[in-house]
Amino acid sequence: MMGFEFATYCNNYLHQQGLATRSISKIDSNPAKSKHLETATTKLFDQEIDFCNLRTEVYTEDSRIPTAVTFGTPTEDAYRRDITINSLFYNINTNTVEDFTNQGLPDLSKGLIRTPLAPYETFRDDPLRVLRCIRFGSRFGFEMVSELSEAAKDRTIKDALVNKISRERIGTEIDKMLSGPSPLLSLQLIHQYGLYATVFEAPEIVSQPPEDAWQAVRAVGVVQWLLQEGATSPLRQITSKDERRTIYLAASLLPYLSVMSELKKRPIYAVQLVLRDSLKLNNHDINTISTLFRGIPTFQQAVQRLDEQHSLSRSELGMLIRDIGSLWQTCLKMALVHDLLSLQPSITWDRPEKLDTLLGPAEEVVRRYHQLLDHAIKYSIQDAHIWKPMIDGKKITQLLDLKPGPVVQQLLRVMMIWQLEHPEGTVDDCATMMKQYWVQNSARHQS
Repeated sequence: MMGFEFATYCNNYLHQQGLATRSISKIDSNPAKSKHLETATTKLFDQEIDFCNLRTEVYTEDSRIPTAVTFGTPTEDAYRRDITINSLFYNINTNTVEDFTNQGLPDLSKGLIRTPLAPYETFRDDPLRVLRCIRFGSRFGFEMVSELSEAAKDRTIKDALVNKISRERIGTEIDKMLSGPSPLLSLQLIHQYGLYATVFEAPEIVSQPPEDAWQAVRAVGVVQWLLQEGATSPLRQITSKDERRTIYLAASLLPYLSVMSELKKRPIYAVQLVLRDSLKLNNHDINTISTLFRGIPTFQQAVQRLDEQHSLSRSELGMLIRDIGSLWQTCLKMALVHDLLSLQPSITWDRPEKLDTLLGPAEEVVRRYHQLLDHAIKYSIQDAHIWKPMIDGKKITQLLDLKPGPVVQQLLRVMMIWQLEHPEGTVDDCATMMKQYWVQNSARHQS
């Protein structure tokens, strides 16, 4: 019986018992992309469950694409798993754990990541297993056995990861790593195995090349330090799981900051194409990371001006917040991360427990960024990005006897700057200002 059929039987049983059922998703096999097994997914009692049959595969000597995928025994199935700790079975009839490879339970006890078969053979069968090993190793804090690490660095395996595995599957693994408990260890292993350029594959670059991949590891290490448990500053806290994921995703892509590519002969941030084509993430992620990368230099400049001049006008900071939008505090954190990289270029992030000692001098940089956040709070402009103009575009055209067009947007920006500088101003005050402004500046706007 295949997984989808069995999942359907389970749903039918739940329905007969008057229990809630959920829809079943069927993921077809795709041997050309090393997806050999049909899988059905659904939820039972709010727990995500995968359904798949026991299987074994038949190969020819010159190909790792199986010529046949057939029903197998538990032992055959166990040896086709990615790692030994994932090859364990739970027998619901005897209430016992069954270890058909005789390696799963010992490796679980010792905290080891090992493949049931020789790692080179396992990775050649499905190169995505390299990333799965990294994900499970970082998730549980387990150690990779040496022969696995050597196989993961093999050029043939890297090429197979590019040529045999769909980008969607690669992106899914990276997403799970960055959303998991230890993104830093994941990035360290990706770098150690020389996989960064393979996973975060660059498009054609038309500006300066990306920074070295080690910068991504360092950036993720800085994020871990900033967001460590017990931090009290708003700059060192996250507001949601989504923000945590966004910050780690942006940090892992920091080598592409300010790197430009082209799309249909128009300049575009290279990171947008990495997200779209290499990781196959959605438009929300693309727009979010692009906004952060666009805002990082601007926030860094604002922090520097505030530190040097000891002042930043309400309108200047408010318009910066409006330009970045709801992501402005996340962007401020990412600008801080990037500045900390410049401060401590020599740090190696292989001893996370030593980060506080290594980054002691960084507290001064954190203070400067917190000063900008304090200004936003003092000015009461934390939500300036959702403010509406006192006079909308239609009324502006009537007030100044204008036709709709680009000039209206320019005038709305002038109005918002005035609103920020005059928090006690009224609509009548605003209208008077706009009339005076137009008399003095109409020629410049219409030229």
